[in-house]
Amino acid sequence: MRKSSFELTLGNFYQNMGWDIDFLMKVEKTRKVIKSVYEKRNVFEAYVFRICANWEILVEDLLIDCLNKDTTRYADFTGYKIPTHISREMCCAIILGISYLDFKSTHNLKDVSKKILVPACNPFTEIPRANGAKIGDFFAFRNYLAHYSDAAKRALEKIYKNKYNLAKFREPGDFLLAKDREESLPRMALYINNFIDTADIMAKFLGITVR
Repeated sequence: MRKSSFELTLGNFYQNMGWDIDFLMKVEKTRKVIKSVYEKRNVFEAYVFRICANWEILVEDLLIDCLNKDTTRYADFTGYKIPTHISREMCCAIILGISYLDFKSTHNLKDVSKKILVPACNPFTEIPRANGAKIGDFFAFRNYLAHYSDAAKRALEKIYKNKYNLAKFREPGDFLLAKDREESLPRMALYINNFIDTADIMAKFLGITVR
């Protein structure tokens, strides 16, 4: 029975995020192929969806990997009599069921993981509140770009005002392409680094070194 590999799951995440941030920094610096700021903003906005997808794939695969190690907590929570060790394919069926995962926040992710994963194999509880909040902020950009609804816009306006002291609304591409005053990096890079730092924390908890 094939067991899960934390190294493979985390390695794929790091590889994808590394490629993405390298490409976006090339876009930010180039003066030839993508010349105008308008075009660069559009590329940054398009990549919001890819960065979010990278994180969602990591969460999904890690949930499956961790359940694959020990199903005891899941069995206790659901009342189902299942073996402690089952195939990864069966774990995938249990986690995904007939639909996709849709966690509302890292807080929601932690709550769910506590119900189905044994503490010794639950890296999600290690996500710091600050990291989780920043991940939530980034998903607010995705929600706005996906819907352009008034509610999504208000959520972004709240982030701009409370965390960046911005009184005027800015489109995500404009905001993410702009450089942070302290770090001298585009804000997009800081958000990506937060995803990577969060993965590092979970990897350390699992005893994994993949980069």
